[in-house]
Amino acid sequence: MAKLASLKQKYSDMAPRPADADGDEYYPCLYLDEKQMEALGIDAAPRVGTEMSMVATVRVSSVSDSKGGGRSISFEIAEAALEPKKKEPDAASVLFPNG
Repeated sequence: MAKLASLKQKYSDMAPRPADADGDEYYPCLYLDEKQMEALGIDAAPRVGTEMSMVATVRVSSVSDSKGGGRSISFEIAEAALEPKKKEPDAASVLFPNG
């Protein structure tokens, strides 16, 4: 499995900062409509803040590499699956399962 990397960014690195920004950190977002939610088996809307794991097959749809050093890439999501994020046990609970 590929290594997961944080995509967190800071508004302070942007100019200008969006007026409606609540904090300094933000993440890329993915919007799913009702049909896409149904296709992924999301029957009841999860609570805001719920973490889920996503596995997806993506297709590169555009690439930009400017002379000024800015680069970007866009993907089309061809297939995806979602599941509740598994809570990995910490080392102490593995080594000492009875407390």
